[in-house]
Amino acid sequence: MKMRSALTLILLCTALAPATARADDPQNQNACMSDAMTVCGQYIPDRARVAGCLISNRTRISQPCRAQLAHWHG
Repeated sequence: MKMRSALTLILLCTALAPATARADDPQNQNACMSDAMTVCGQYIPDRARVAGCLISNRTRISQPCRAQLAHWHG
């Protein structure tokens, strides 16, 4: 189950990351992985709910993840 959750998060990060971030900097794909696991883990594997949780908890997540959220949702 843990491996499935990790794979789901990778897919979430890849799906939500802008195309330029995916191409230019692989670290951008993982900017929110740790935050998703620690802050929003209860919503895994539902990508939409994890994304919503990250957005709702902007003040609790890391600065790199906040920067990615700004790209994703302006």
